[in-house]
Amino acid sequence: MTLENVKAFVKDLFTLRTVWLDKGGGRWAVKRRIHPLLRYSLWVIAVIVSAGVYSSLNNPSNLQAAQVTPVSEVKVSRLPEPEIPAVFVSSEPYEPSGSSRPMIIQLTTQANRSSIVFPTDVNPETDRIISRPENLRPATPPAPSINSETLLPDPSDDGKYSIQISKSTFTLTLYRGKTPVKEYSIAVGKNPGDKQRKGDNRTPVGNFKIVSIENASKWSHDFRDGKGKIKGAYGPWFFRLDAKGWKGIGIHGTHDPDSRGTNATEGCIRLSNEDIAELRQYAYKNMPVTISEN
Repeated sequence: MTLENVKAFVKDLFTLRTVWLDKGGGRWAVKRRIHPLLRYSLWVIAVIVSAGVYSSLNNPSNLQAAQVTPVSEVKVSRLPEPEIPAVFVSSEPYEPSGSSRPMIIQLTTQANRSSIVFPTDVNPETDRIISRPENLRPATPPAPSINSETLLPDPSDDGKYSIQISKSTFTLTLYRGKTPVKEYSIAVGKNPGDKQRKGDNRTPVGNFKIVSIENASKWSHDFRDGKGKIKGAYGPWFFRLDAKGWKGIGIHGTHDPDSRGTNATEGCIRLSNEDIAELRQYAYKNMPVTISEN
């Protein structure tokens, strides 16, 4: 194993993963999870530590050596009240280590009024808000420029991301509200123009929505080019579109990333596997998708 492989493994081990769970009824829930190997290691460490603590507490020699002060001899003094304002709201978002979701912490002199509020996620149906006080001000991080390598959800847009596809320039642009966030290179249908019939190898034009997000990592497809079925032809994800009655039209990855920037597909929109995996973090059911010739 080379040093680069070791570095890549360590980086992947400590990277939080975004997992989408289908809760049924068109509802999706997003979870942030650590690498399974790291999670199992933490469980093993916790079991070992717990066993050590339990053994130490039940060791007679330790119990005899411990000096316990009787309750009657303990002097309790009242600590002065801390001089803090009645309500404090941080002016800057706090970003915990390993998390891409900033949060605001509101502190009050009454413990039962403390609140933690998570900003809106990309899927409005999975918002999680704990005790939202009326005077809590949301933190709005600056919007990244187009082609930014780091994409962060903007709570002010309530998760209203959308996609615009240009067939003539072979580009897919992710929008947050009316602001372009990032542009991706794509491949579209082999033949120009709007789709007319099944099998005409054209990409349909119009306004659509994502009706489902499907794991396509084990899918295969025969492109009828004499090579037979190709495993991984759709990459890791397939975003199925309500393409006006045309079945099987969607946005997906590919086994042939060099085909991007050309007319190469049977009608779908094709991205590299890395790009579709990144776009998956912002895609959600009923996400608007516009496809145009220009």
